[in-house]
Amino acid sequence: MELLTSTGLNLRGKEAVVVGRSNIVGKPVALLLLQAGATVTLCHSQTRDLAHHTRRADVLVCAIGKPQAIGGEMIKPGAAVIDVGINRSPEGKLVGDVDYGAALQRAGWITPVPGGVGPMTIAMLMCNAILSAERHAAAAGVELN
Repeated sequence: MELLTSTGLNLRGKEAVVVGRSNIVGKPVALLLLQAGATVTLCHSQTRDLAHHTRRADVLVCAIGKPQAIGGEMIKPGAAVIDVGINRSPEGKLVGDVDYGAALQRAGWITPVPGGVGPMTIAMLMCNAILSAERHAAAAGVELN
């Protein structure tokens, strides 16, 4: 959610589509978006006419593990796109689940692959580790400086 809130986007009432229903990314992201007031559609490999859903999305989160599965024509103009996927193309290049070049022409905001969600994940992991250490120290009566 930090990535979206940093854009200044108010999620209340926005149409959000999450492509991917994993327990690690898809479902938790869908719940976070719901909690933020977005209307959420959760899509997966069995979803018929995926493009119909993705073209409605003000916020599109892709986590399906298929290289460049989401083309530019599948993105609503001005949408915020978060590409969680990281895949190798047949040429060996790292690419996301979204065709970045095509999506860049339509999206209002998009995360690159590599360099988007991965570094943010590491940063949040570090923040949570520090918070956990501080809480543990406080519970043990140890003062950290």
